[in-house]
Amino acid sequence: MQTKHLFQPQPQISKWLLYLIWALLISLTFYIDSKLNTKVAGLFFISCLLFIIAIKEYVYSQQLGLTLTESHFQQHFYRGGWVLQWSNVRRIGVVEYQIQDWTTSIPWVGIEIKNYQPFIEKMSPKIITKILLHQRGLLYLGLKQHGRQAELEDHILNDKHYVYQDGTTAKGLQAMMANRMALQKQLWGYDIFISENDLTIAKDDLVGIARRYLAASHTGHS
Repeated sequence: MQTKHLFQPQPQISKWLLYLIWALLISLTFYIDSKLNTKVAGLFFISCLLFIIAIKEYVYSQQLGLTLTESHFQQHFYRGGWVLQWSNVRRIGVVEYQIQDWTTSIPWVGIEIKNYQPFIEKMSPKIITKILLHQRGLLYLGLKQHGRQAELEDHILNDKHYVYQDGTTAKGLQAMMANRMALQKQLWGYDIFISENDLTIAKDDLVGIARRYLAASHTGHS
């Protein structure tokens, strides 16, 4: 199957705003030149120009969203993300909240993973921290639907060593991530989640697309 990108649209700046910024910068440069000297004015102009270029690079070099290919599924954040091979995915679906006899979908897509180790070991500490914080509300909601909300403090920063399938041990942030995923699987049936706020399409549409890629990866059809 062809690679599919589902990226957030990048911000658009009007030409008139750009002209205004340039006019303001040049005017301030001439003002500083008249009040102080050319050297200071030149330094001011270059500093502002470098700052504008840095902001532009930071904003427009980011690709926030998802990539689906024949081999893997990837979520992109600012300066990082995670990658999951289709061969390591068991299933993907819309997360449902159940309490008593009432069931409703919530704005999350869940992915059940076969083996945590190759997934976690490819993530940077920054991304692990982001996920742990970002999915904290989902953790509370999962505990609540099972009447276990009093356990929340015990699980938020659970860094107990985690033993992978091959017998190696995860420690520190990687252990926190593995323990969190294992608990979320108990609560929701999924290990890792994507917020609907991070999507450019409806969560049901993403699930449908991802399932087609997953099925194609298992059959070997492209």
